[in-house]
Amino acid sequence: MSSLPFQKLLSSLSRPFTRFVDMVGVSRSVYMLDRSAAETQRLNNQHRFLVDLSNLIHPSIPKDKLTAVADLGTGTGIWLEDVADLLPNKSVYLHGFDISSTQYPPHHEIQRPGQNPIPLSVHNALAPFPAEHRGRYDLVHIRLLTAGLKQVDYIRVLANARDLLKPNGWIQWEEVDHTSFCTDAVPEPEVITRLRECVIEAMLKLGLWPFAPQRVFDEISANGFADVVRETYTTSGKEHLRPIAQKWVAGVMRALVPPCMVAIGQAGDPKQARGMTEQLVHEFEAHCETATALVNFGVTVGRRVN
Repeated sequence: MSSLPFQKLLSSLSRPFTRFVDMVGVSRSVYMLDRSAAETQRLNNQHRFLVDLSNLIHPSIPKDKLTAVADLGTGTGIWLEDVADLLPNKSVYLHGFDISSTQYPPHHEIQRPGQNPIPLSVHNALAPFPAEHRGRYDLVHIRLLTAGLKQVDYIRVLANARDLLKPNGWIQWEEVDHTSFCTDAVPEPEVITRLRECVIEAMLKLGLWPFAPQRVFDEISANGFADVVRETYTTSGKEHLRPIAQKWVAGVMRALVPPCMVAIGQAGDPKQARGMTEQLVHEFEAHCETATALVNFGVTVGRRVN
């Protein structure tokens, strides 16, 4: 097989595939989710959940010294909107970048009454950024590129992100550990094992990397950053997050598992994969009536040194 169709999808697997993965060694960006109104809402809901689980900006980063902030893989730009409200410096320059503008608001900018709009640019983080952005930012934020990067591309994204930073600027890179999708029930139900292993097998087959938090920490530690900190935030013991954690994990499964089933031959086509996945997700949701869905969210921060 020379290539495999693999589109960004959430609820529209029936749409034509537009992304391809080169199975003969050519590195390409592969994003396993979809660009739609439903995906825009999912991204915003996901943002609220992950911020509740962790922090908008890690406590080790001096927020009062930030004058320019970039967000890579910005999606709808919602992280930047919240950062604008959080930072004490209301004149801070904010800029979002994404490989697609589909989730962007009109005119590719976020309007803010009485303040400058937040510009959103189309740019693939695998490519170097325009010269006017290099060395401009005090903080570069990256979140959840696991579904869009082959494992060999982490170092390329990190190098391009590092170029955006001023000396002593900070990076904050956040990823979910796909190997840890489980619940607090022991022993683990077969449905959980099957769903998780399906995603891991497909990601590895496609050259993606399901163990992203550790990979991000290793790359940042080895490539020109100091004061590197890695933290793992989990839903374990957070009863107030139990309902949203279940809903979020179920949504991730509905998004990722059908194309994964097709990729590894467990289903013959997307329609069959959707039906099989829905049955498994229903079993997962029934299990979560007495168990808590566990999400492990890894955050690595580091300060650029020359």
